[in-house]
Amino acid sequence: MSVLSRFQNLTLLGPNPSPRQTLATVAPREGTEGPQHVLDLTGYRKVRSVGQGSFGVAILYERQSDGQQVVMKQIALGNLANPEREMAMNEVEVFSKLHHPNIIAYLGSSVRGDVLLIEMEYADGGTLAQMLAVRSQSEPLPERFVLNIFEQLASALSYMHSQNILHRDLKTANVFLHGKGTVKVGDFGISKIMNSNVHAQTVLGTPYYFSPEMCEGKEYDEKSDVWALGCIIGEMCCLKKAFTASNLSELVGKIMTAEYVPLPACYSDSLRHVLGLMFQIEPIARPSASELLQYWIPLIYKNLGSAEGFQFEAHHSKSKQPELLLKVESMVQDDRVTAQSYADGSTARVDGTVYSWGEGDKGQLGHDALETWHHIPMRIDAIRSRRIVSAAVGDGFSIYRTATGLLLACGDNSNGCLGQGNRASLLVPKQIAKLEHTPIVQVSSGTTHVLALTEGGIVYSWGSSDNGALALGKRIHVALEPERVILPQLVQNVREVYAGPDCTILITTQGDCYCCGSNAGNRLGLGRKVASTATLRMVHLDAAKRPKIVAVSVADTHAAFLIEGGLLVMLGDNSAGQRGAGHKFELAQPSIVRQLQSRYVVNVKCNHSYTVATTDDNCVVHWGTRIGTPESAEDCSESRAGSNNEQRPSLATVANSTTALANILTSLYKQETILEPADVLADFEV
Repeated sequence: MSVLSRFQNLTLLGPNPSPRQTLATVAPREGTEGPQHVLDLTGYRKVRSVGQGSFGVAILYERQSDGQQVVMKQIALGNLANPEREMAMNEVEVFSKLHHPNIIAYLGSSVRGDVLLIEMEYADGGTLAQMLAVRSQSEPLPERFVLNIFEQLASALSYMHSQNILHRDLKTANVFLHGKGTVKVGDFGISKIMNSNVHAQTVLGTPYYFSPEMCEGKEYDEKSDVWALGCIIGEMCCLKKAFTASNLSELVGKIMTAEYVPLPACYSDSLRHVLGLMFQIEPIARPSASELLQYWIPLIYKNLGSAEGFQFEAHHSKSKQPELLLKVESMVQDDRVTAQSYADGSTARVDGTVYSWGEGDKGQLGHDALETWHHIPMRIDAIRSRRIVSAAVGDGFSIYRTATGLLLACGDNSNGCLGQGNRASLLVPKQIAKLEHTPIVQVSSGTTHVLALTEGGIVYSWGSSDNGALALGKRIHVALEPERVILPQLVQNVREVYAGPDCTILITTQGDCYCCGSNAGNRLGLGRKVASTATLRMVHLDAAKRPKIVAVSVADTHAAFLIEGGLLVMLGDNSAGQRGAGHKFELAQPSIVRQLQSRYVVNVKCNHSYTVATTDDNCVVHWGTRIGTPESAEDCSESRAGSNNEQRPSLATVANSTTALANILTSLYKQETILEPADVLADFEV
């Protein structure tokens, strides 16, 4: 009875609320007339009302200055009691702190008379509640579509929690559909900035999404948001509430015992298992939003396998509500994840439009936000008007080159890699001013430095290096903006620049190769006693001949040089078999990959412990060591991927970063070493 007494002012909506019902959190308070507070705003044209709640109305306007549609939430402060007024002002405080691509954007606020105005982004696809209501009698949603939304909501929650903010009212009516498959979390009226655990003095939110600790009036934290996220995922799969009941007492009883509606048979066991973890009664047993994003969701994708993109259309046949049209395109295949994409963020371009994904905790994804993680490629809207033709990524930063030769940069600038003349980081790409009148034809980035090449063969470098990779002299370790590299007289007609991990390589039109920076593992062939050089020196692959170098790739301790004729010459460490010599013994001199001498290599890429090459007959060849669980620990690997929460790797002991994900991926794969080049076998339909 003590639990139910906390719900005395709440009632349950019907099991399948209409799309109109889902727009309002609750009915308007007695004595208030929301619509009469609608204002005519200078500079805005009213379009229509898009929602009404207990404290006010939401009106869609068109900004006359740029034609942009925005939602203006209008709250009549004079009709509110002090606690409600504080709640309204709290929404502004919380909302203004959040900047994330999966959160409705805050555009500003003001008070006119006794009316609080909150201007926000308009999501033109309606709410998730509306979409599910339309599909309530239809076939279940495809699992990839559910995962697409799951991942985006987890990303939004992970970001909110990293900013010490609880949502406290996460539900399908507060998830807005926007663009091609993009969802955004909104309605932060009862959100809470966490200084410590929050003690629930009053019932807040919607009872269908309450966690057990909220029902009992116990202290609750971000794990209650995770429970609510589980309710949303269950609702998407079952097309009805995850916890169904005919009365409030029955609902609370089911929540307290985690008696949720089981998923239909069409969904994977992995998704069922993860939902079960989110519905653990004890909050500490639930995964955090970051753990869901970095471990559990990728695991579901991996077990699901690849599938074609899909789309569906859902229409309101007899409703006056706006027509819902949602198209989801599967833009990334989860089983093709590479070490690069898990490193610092990746970019892809199609007709000059750039998409980015991966880690975004330093702003390197360019989405005007600090993001924990994005597996799904998202368009970088800030450079949508630019035609981007190439991109380079380093440790927490990204560089983009336009068709006209301009460079833009965003992300971490602690090492000066953004070339802005300062160390201020950027959340959206900004043009590198010093090169504004110097068209660049090529850009390459290492871990903490960047190289750029002009059409006339002039080389610029900037960033940081303690090993001479900047090629600016022994005493210059940091350049906060592009500096011209003074080339030795012998280095003429530079055709290509290559920035490896803390090293620089220049290739001339004659096929000569010059290097500087770290010589770790003797990867530059300078001799094992030479740790580094700040002066450009020629790379000698053959003392008797002078082969023409076509391309190069450098990893931490070894390097591959592609020479004319499709031959591959390797330098550096061989302890993992990464030089393709058929053994793992030390090699002091450059060596040709003899197994590939009868084939024509067209491209090569080195990574920490392996090498990959492509040949002119459209084959992918690889050799070296794939880091994973050693064969002797295979049983341990299986137990880590098991189905109960105690068996999984403890992410509480590691930072929410690429390190955590790398450790998890390592546990999923068996370690293997391939000493001689072997073709990668796969099923492809051409």
